[in-house]
Amino acid sequence: MMEARNNLRYLDQSERDLVTRKQLTEHSKIVRSAVIANLVNAVIILTLFSKDVSASALVLWCTVFVFATGDRLRLRNISNDPGLSPGEMLKTKRNITRNAVIFAHVWGVGVAYLIPISSPSELILLAVIGAGKMSAGVMSYRHLPEASKAWTIIIAICLSIGLLFMGGTESYLAICLLATFAMILLLAGKQNFGSFADEIFAQHELSEAAETVKLLLNDFEEQSSNWLFSVDSGGYLLDVCDRFAEAAHCSAEDLNESLLVSLLDEEEDRRMLTNYIAQGVSFPAIMVSVTINDDKHWWKISGRATKGGAEQLGVAMRGVISDITAQKSAEEKVRYMAHFDGLTDLPNRRFFSEALNRAIHRAQPDDKIALLLFDLDHFKAINDTLGHPIGDKFLTMVSRRLENVSKSNDTLARIGGDEFALLLSGERAEFAEDIANLIVHAAGKPFLIDDHNVVSSASVGLAQWTQDITEPDMLVKYADLALYSAKGAGRNRVAIFEKEMDVAAEERRNLELDLRASFAEQEMRLHYQPLIDLKTLKQTGFEALLRWEHPERGFVMPNEFISVAEETGMIVQLGEWVIRKALEDAAQWDEALSVAVNLSPSQMRSANLIPTIVNALAQTGIAPQRLELEITESILMQDSDVNIRTLHSLRKLGVRISLDDFGTGYSSLNYLRSFPFDKIKIDRCFVNEIDSRDDCRAIIKSVISLAKNLGMTTTAEGVERQEQVDDLRALGCDQVQGYLYGKAEALDNCTDLRPAEKWVPLVGSVSLPVAANRVSAASRRKSA
Repeated sequence: MMEARNNLRYLDQSERDLVTRKQLTEHSKIVRSAVIANLVNAVIILTLFSKDVSASALVLWCTVFVFATGDRLRLRNISNDPGLSPGEMLKTKRNITRNAVIFAHVWGVGVAYLIPISSPSELILLAVIGAGKMSAGVMSYRHLPEASKAWTIIIAICLSIGLLFMGGTESYLAICLLATFAMILLLAGKQNFGSFADEIFAQHELSEAAETVKLLLNDFEEQSSNWLFSVDSGGYLLDVCDRFAEAAHCSAEDLNESLLVSLLDEEEDRRMLTNYIAQGVSFPAIMVSVTINDDKHWWKISGRATKGGAEQLGVAMRGVISDITAQKSAEEKVRYMAHFDGLTDLPNRRFFSEALNRAIHRAQPDDKIALLLFDLDHFKAINDTLGHPIGDKFLTMVSRRLENVSKSNDTLARIGGDEFALLLSGERAEFAEDIANLIVHAAGKPFLIDDHNVVSSASVGLAQWTQDITEPDMLVKYADLALYSAKGAGRNRVAIFEKEMDVAAEERRNLELDLRASFAEQEMRLHYQPLIDLKTLKQTGFEALLRWEHPERGFVMPNEFISVAEETGMIVQLGEWVIRKALEDAAQWDEALSVAVNLSPSQMRSANLIPTIVNALAQTGIAPQRLELEITESILMQDSDVNIRTLHSLRKLGVRISLDDFGTGYSSLNYLRSFPFDKIKIDRCFVNEIDSRDDCRAIIKSVISLAKNLGMTTTAEGVERQEQVDDLRALGCDQVQGYLYGKAEALDNCTDLRPAEKWVPLVGSVSLPVAANRVSAASRRKSA
């Protein structure tokens, strides 16, 4: 079809007429600029070459040029006539092609005549003019392919003849280039017209489709109209139909000769409709409100002024009225849903964003604006334990309490699951901190929901607007940083934004970016700290501890980046690397030595945990019992049933499981009953004061006794003094770990792990490698 449209012979008469009309219209738009360009080129040639050409030749050339220019302008005026018949349009198009042929000869013959008599510098100018005229002709006649083709061929032939008369190899080469250029221009002209024709038919089809749709819509409106009406020039109803009377809940007799506008509620609607009728002006559909039996309805009224016989009968206007109450209600509901939260009936994030945007951009220097962002602490636990229906009711009740705290000029919105925002302005903004504390107090009161006593709290972040805050997102960012600070400080409190928070957030962001890059840069390292058997005072294994060796930050300790890795999800990838690397290193050790690796909560939830361990054990060939996985009590607090099943799966592999930092969390004995741990690790906070506080000693004694009764071994962390060792040995502790026996070091520095080391006594009957002796002593001096 596209190829057919490029050739008018394949089109029917109406399509050919459409294309011809568009050709003439579009061509006429560029005639004026083309004439000006021709005049400029003519002046240049006459100025430079008039002395080299005879007077008769100049007069002839100028006469033809002026005639062709005048004829082209005349044809332009004819082309703009919208009343041309199809025959006249074809005649005009042929005349334009004829004019193009004359102009092509004017320029082709003129330039060809000058080529043999020109100097080298003048030849360059003629070459530019000749090539330019060929290109310009293709552009100016791009809507008329016959004219464009004739223009290009004639000028190319004339210039080739001029070059032949000039003679020489250079001329023949120039003719070849000229022929190539002409072919390119001809192809370009064909493609230009093809695109032009396609655009014409696309626009025509679109116009026809729009007209069809319009007719269908009008027909649909007429067929589905509720009722018709007629009014005289004064706006009084005539011949009211039964459907109209039924819709208005009046009798047809009462409505006849009553004012149509008297049914409308709004004065503005009455005045507008009266003007249309009085002026006899047809009007499109207008929406008006009417009250019928104390119920508000919406009508759509369309009217058309009558002519001829209808006017003689006294009918000034006829029209259609439709009841669109249901449609209007649906639109209002959609509009409401777009700006309000369906659960709490509070404004939603979109409504709030628009209100905040207006407040920021209209704020004057002395204005007061405050933004409070707050969410409900541990709302997920309420949802998970009591179910989503209770959670939804809880959110609704919280919203009602928050409405009691806010005022009519405030903007209170629910912007997320359990996230809310409150925008304050004027005097209210000056008391923003007090209002924030009221929110904390209101959210902290118990809720009785379906016999459930639900207790929660709220964390609030507060940010005050200043003149340097030009965008709403900046104020939201500051309030969000304050909210983050409130949560970090223990929740159930108010935090006010300070500039230091922004600095800290930026530092954390940079830390996150560096952490992401650390994987590609291979900056992560494993250090190893020995585990000592208190009976034999020999090493039984090592704990793998992660270190980040950053080129600018230096060695970064885990407590500085693990929380970021947890929040961003990088901890899973990092943990998998630790497992593989630790087992790879342990494969080089004595088979009697074990390696301990810490697991994070995110790793425990990862489906790749067990496959990662299985693959790492298979690749390194290490016996599973040499791998010890350490978990904390917090892991068991989250999805405990799932995590217990995961631990049992790991136990079936032969891997040993340790409970780390025992005594610092919830220390529920139910965990020890649910899963038979191989080891309990006593936290350093108890070990540090075992020789100075009786309560620490008593706690450690109880833990050791409990572990022995359950068949578990115990390891005391953070051992730094010999007195601690003596007390732990006396209480029956199995293993110790700490600076007294060596700090965590890189594998290359752990000479204990090198084969064929010579063992020497360190203190008492303790035996450690010589290198370990030096490292431990050095580390103790450094820490001291």
